[in-house]
Amino acid sequence: MTPAEADQRIILSRQTLHRYADMTRAGQWPMADIQIIADEIALLEQIAVVHPVKAEKIYRLAESWGALADAVRGKLH
Repeated sequence: MTPAEADQRIILSRQTLHRYADMTRAGQWPMADIQIIADEIALLEQIAVVHPVKAEKIYRLAESWGALADAVRGKLH
């Protein structure tokens, strides 16, 4: 993955996070999608390994995904 491709993937992840956060606030989140969050975090971590210069912003984004997962779990329990 080139640096430009990594940037595009990070942007897509950020946009998706915001859409999912909106869905969660509206109460529209199926439990099966928790795996989507875990997969996204894993992908972001892989990008950070390949592009360490982007690691700080990637880890912040991954933390936001983790917080969303916590919010989803809280609403489901």
